[in-house]
Amino acid sequence: MAGLKLGDKVRIRDRSDWPSPPGFRLANAEGTIVKWIEYEKPMEDFKDDYVYVHIEKAGGEGQVYIGNCMFFRVEDVEKIF
Repeated sequence: MAGLKLGDKVRIRDRSDWPSPPGFRLANAEGTIVKWIEYEKPMEDFKDDYVYVHIEKAGGEGQVYIGNCMFFRVEDVEKIF
């Protein structure tokens, strides 16, 4: 996870190429990296490229995703303190 670990608080970075919808709605959303649980085995080969984030804070149309968990590329999240 390239310097990220379980329990880290992260912000989803804005991207110019977000799929629309729904990707753009998640720009600047915040959450916590959580364990993949049911995806652990199938995603084992991708553990350094993707993180599984529990969305805890989002604005605008992204609010409907609060409480959900989603995969993000490591380069699309930044650790927040």
